[in-house]
Amino acid sequence: MLKLTKFEIARILGARSLQISNGAYATIETKCDSSLKIAYEEIKQGKVPLKPIRPIKA
Repeated sequence: MLKLTKFEIARILGARSLQISNGAYATIETKCDSSLKIAYEEIKQGKVPLKPIRPIKA
């Protein structure tokens, strides 16, 4: 799996949290009711359906 920087983690965490709060289904089973905590657990387990696009250095 791709190693994420702290900036990529923050960006993905915010985007995924917004998706979950707007009604998207979580990819993990959890008892948390906070969309931010659910998104964080998805990232920790590697099940988040988002990935960063990095520019290719020439």
